[in-house]
Amino acid sequence: MTVIPANCLFNKKQTGCGATELAIRNSIPTIIAMPYVALVKNKTIYRKDDLSVLGVYEGVTEQEIIAYAQSHSPLKIAVTYDSLPRTIKALQSIGIDPYKDTFLLVDE
Repeated sequence: MTVIPANCLFNKKQTGCGATELAIRNSIPTIIAMPYVALVKNKTIYRKDDLSVLGVYEGVTEQEIIAYAQSHSPLKIAVTYDSLPRTIKALQSIGIDPYKDTFLLVDE
């Protein structure tokens, strides 16, 4: 699989087969919503490659989100569920419409 299906529930029946990683590695601007800070950190600061994925959780400021968005393309942002509204607001403040300009992957 090279593309994640849109507008659907994706029941892959097996963990660890890479749908989240595919979303990070493809060329589509993506926001990945995750339930736990540990999962966000696993996909961001603990990466073993040079891919730049911003992690947004408590303590990450709107200004940090804006700075990342202005300097990276395509956007790859991993957020906790609670941080998603703040991320959307930050992106909108610089003219990015997350509802039209990004793909939202909800990871559980």
